[in-house]
Amino acid sequence: MIRDVKYAKYHMDNELTGKIIKIDEGFSAITGYEWEDVQKNSMTIFDLVPEEDREEYTKMLYSFQEVGEAYINHKILCKDGRGIAVNCYGEVYVDSETNHKCTKILIIDVTEHEDVVSKLNEKEEQLALQIEKIKFLTENINEIFVDYDIKRDYLEISHFVKGEYEILFSKENYLAQKSETLHHEDFNLFKRVVQEDVLMYEKSMVDFRSKLFTGTYRWYRLSYARYINPKTGKEHIIGRIIDINEEKLASMHSEKDVEYDKLTGLYNSIAMEAKVDDIFAVATDKKCTMLVVDVDLMSHINDTYGYEMGDRLLESISKVLCDMFRQDFDIVGRVYGDVFAVFIRNTMEMIYIEERCREICRKISEEISEDVFFDGYRATVSIGIAMGGKKIDSYKRIYKMADKAMQSQKENGRNGFSF
Repeated sequence: MIRDVKYAKYHMDNELTGKIIKIDEGFSAITGYEWEDVQKNSMTIFDLVPEEDREEYTKMLYSFQEVGEAYINHKILCKDGRGIAVNCYGEVYVDSETNHKCTKILIIDVTEHEDVVSKLNEKEEQLALQIEKIKFLTENINEIFVDYDIKRDYLEISHFVKGEYEILFSKENYLAQKSETLHHEDFNLFKRVVQEDVLMYEKSMVDFRSKLFTGTYRWYRLSYARYINPKTGKEHIIGRIIDINEEKLASMHSEKDVEYDKLTGLYNSIAMEAKVDDIFAVATDKKCTMLVVDVDLMSHINDTYGYEMGDRLLESISKVLCDMFRQDFDIVGRVYGDVFAVFIRNTMEMIYIEERCREICRKISEEISEDVFFDGYRATVSIGIAMGGKKIDSYKRIYKMADKAMQSQKENGRNGFSF
């Protein structure tokens, strides 16, 4: 903060010697020199002006003689050895007592102002350097930094990766336009993550496929955090995108036979139990939820429509569950037959869980049934819900609780969910 302005006056003869003939109290306050010091040492202004500024000050003295006034910025050496910056304005006048021409000088101490400006300039230089560093990093590493304005549906990216692997991101109305760059199987999941899940979780990630200039797709991973601009209150997703194509394909090939259910592509019961237990082993809290989803009257469906139609229904349900939850964060599996399980990490929000269960029931009863069955049959599911807690430390415990809640729902009319 800049304090009160300090200013002073001094007078000189109108010769080029710069002899000081009068000072005011402000001059003493700023420089530390009293009138006695000036008289005793026959001081001239050149005793106070540092060598690097004397040439400019001399030019000002010539200006007094030619045009009668002048203005410069220079430094003054104080009695205590400090150098201060001043704005200096002077004009020629005729002394009424001596009838001689003299020069009256007004100086304003701008040292503090120049310090502030210097610090601002220094900060600007530091900011510019940081920007250059970030620019260098984003242009020389295989990562893309993103800023997505949720309300405006506006995506900004740090740079394009040139060549074969360039991602074709549009910017405005990115999701509203159903961007053709995203693989159609990943679009709903990606949209839900950046528009809905971000309101529930401060940070998360999602894997997705994006189209290249060549027309082929590659796997990428978006790791993001929710950011609220303190000035505007606008919500953004700030994150980075990395290329995980080789890693993803290798993982899919090596793990598919061991960990995945052949029909649906979901985790099998062994893999799901192992992954959930791994999470419990390192979790600092037990904020989690387990859903057990069982298809109602599956034997009737197989007997009436055939096992091929039954398998088609199970495949469709698996896609619904994958789209409803966070890929590579929550865990979705086919436990056996017509029973699925969903392990939801880092949330015990009742409203969120209930909304998800209602949507699962609706999609299966309406959208999936209409697509699978030709005669208007409506498939339904019963869902059991179990919430984590201090005593819930394994897959078997939380699954058993959710399975019990699912059986209760079946006994109470099916087609819904119970805790």
